Amino acid sequence: MVKDFSLSFSNKIIYGLIWCIFVALSMYIAPYHELWADEVQAFLIARDAPVSDILSVIPHQEGQPSLWHLLLKGLIFLFGENLNITYVSIAVMALAVGIFLFGYDVPIIYKILIPFGHYFLYQYNIISRNYCLAYLALAFLGYIYPLRHKYIWRYCLTLLLLAESTSFLAPVAAILSGLWFYEALLAHKLNLKKYYAPLGILCCFGLLLLWQILPINTVQYSIRVEDIKNYPYNVIAHFPEAFFAGKNLGINLLFLTALAWLILKYVFSSAFDNTLNRHKNSIVYMLLVWLIFIVVYFAVRPMFYHQGLIWGLFLCSVYMFFPHYIQNKRHYLFIACLLMQIYWSFVSISFDFKHPYSAQFEVLKILQKQNLLQHKIQTIGFHTLPFQALLSRENLYLTYDTPLYWLWTQEDIKLRYTDIQKAVDEHRDILVVDAFEAPRIDLSYYENPDIFYIYKIPAAAVYKGYLFYEQGLNLYIKKSLISQTF
Repeated sequence: MVKDFSLSFSNKIIYGLIWCIFVALSMYIAPYHELWADEVQAFLIARDAPVSDILSVIPHQEGQPSLWHLLLKGLIFLFGENLNITYVSIAVMALAVGIFLFGYDVPIIYKILIPFGHYFLYQYNIISRNYCLAYLALAFLGYIYPLRHKYIWRYCLTLLLLAESTSFLAPVAAILSGLWFYEALLAHKLNLKKYYAPLGILCCFGLLLLWQILPINTVQYSIRVEDIKNYPYNVIAHFPEAFFAGKNLGINLLFLTALAWLILKYVFSSAFDNTLNRHKNSIVYMLLVWLIFIVVYFAVRPMFYHQGLIWGLFLCSVYMFFPHYIQNKRHYLFIACLLMQIYWSFVSISFDFKHPYSAQFEVLKILQKQNLLQHKIQTIGFHTLPFQALLSRENLYLTYDTPLYWLWTQEDIKLRYTDIQKAVDEHRDILVVDAFEAPRIDLSYYENPDIFYIYKIPAAAVYKGYLFYEQGLNLYIKKSLISQTF
């Protein structure tokens, strides 16, 4: 008994050390990360939009549930408008990693490698988006799944969190709810009445989610940066990329070839029929979950930063449905995937160190150095959203009818593309414009000195080390202010 306790205690020390390293590394990286417009968009929605709009209007525009915006709004209320949302996602992912380390029965090599992969350490950790909630829900789901008929309400709340984390996983939560009740029906010893209330709540939230999101406002999809070509064939490539090596075609083909060979070898082995018969329900469940997920994934316009959901659901579903298979430590291809993900994790982090997203920090430092923050500053363009978050409301100039770049209605887009000059003309002190908007504005009464000229630096918006767009900020100052400061 003493020996077992000692081993258990030593494992806890190791897991605690891994968790501390994960948190310490995340906190070290965080100050280098310059927020994306997408991240700040959620922050501005939470800060400026009323709760009624977050529940009823924003989901139509975003195509996502409202939990992330509500969480941010509550934190802004508690900690003020200077809240750094990077630390919010770090806290959420730290909790998810803690559940994995202390709650999952997997070989220690996986507990050492998985937390430092691209999606855990960087993509959904340093980059603060609602998908960190998906990883937290998946971590809870894998842990509570074997006890789903014992802890009914805990499982219900886990499915609710899964559904509210992202629209990609809401149908997965729905199919798991149905399978859960189906199992209860087949098991005569279970008291079905205990399931009525939690399932009723899940159904109510499901209907609410449909009402919130549908019909989806597709305006934003027509002006997003990423251009999906050869759809859906290019999206199929998301699956091997999510597991292994980004856009390296040769390595992906090698990975798929090795995987196909292992699958064929296993299918034609004598153990396959036995496994099929012993795990028939698990195989059916796994196929249903992935069929639903893939259909939704293709339907909801997948982009690079959605690929982590493939990886997260894979880890969770294998652990849920085939827990004994995980204990086999000879998964060399899987370990190769983990090692490659760690490599891409640190490649992405290095981009954050070397390449600011849009030079917003540099622009702010120059304004501070030249004592120009006493003047009102107007920002134009979607990619100036991070700069808006850096300024206090006293510094920021926004007219009543200035287009808000986190709104995606037809009327707002029309105003944005026809009345920008009017908004600029009403205020002429300091103007920060993104590269996309600048060519459409008359800047003749501004000066753009060499020191301010086109701060366009390659973006740190990376997927596994690959830039998928670049954006910069142009800073213009009213000519009458130039002589006072230079």
